[in-house]
Amino acid sequence: INSFFQSTSSSTQTIAGSQSDERFEVKAPLATMDIHKDYQFPVVDEKGKEIGKFTYSVLSTELKDEIIAKGKRATAVKGRLFLIVNVKVSNPLDKGLQVNSRDYVRLTVNGNDAEKIAPDVHNDPIDAQAISTKVTRVGFAVNDTDTNFVLQIGEIKGDKESINLTFNQ
Repeated sequence: INSFFQSTSSSTQTIAGSQSDERFEVKAPLATMDIHKDYQFPVVDEKGKEIGKFTYSVLSTELKDEIIAKGKRATAVKGRLFLIVNVKVSNPLDKGLQVNSRDYVRLTVNGNDAEKIAPDVHNDPIDAQAISTKVTRVGFAVNDTDTNFVLQIGEIKGDKESINLTFNQ
């Protein structure tokens, strides 16, 4: 079953426009921050030659205690939260590409720049079809007492740009 749909044991089907709506409802974020920053990364062929670039856009971040992952509700355990980064991958090329969205973002917390946390929640690999845009997200499990969140955006072996997160409660 596609992860966008909820499976049900009932044989009754809901028709679009009818009164019954059995979709998941997820709690609103505890806090949010709009970012809207674009980054360009190279696309290389099998020989390592650059054949173009794709755009990795960091749209926003959210602190949540509940998410939908692989079509199922996931609730954070007591003392933990999900830090979700909403991302858009834009492919201007005339060929599709696969992108591991989690490879372009790391998180530091509590001022500890030595420990870079990789996303726990992701939909990788992202299939960005030719001349198209794919919206996705990556997420981190964090302690609810953590502070000083800093996203680091960039290629694994390249320079990173830091984004200090200040959430609107």
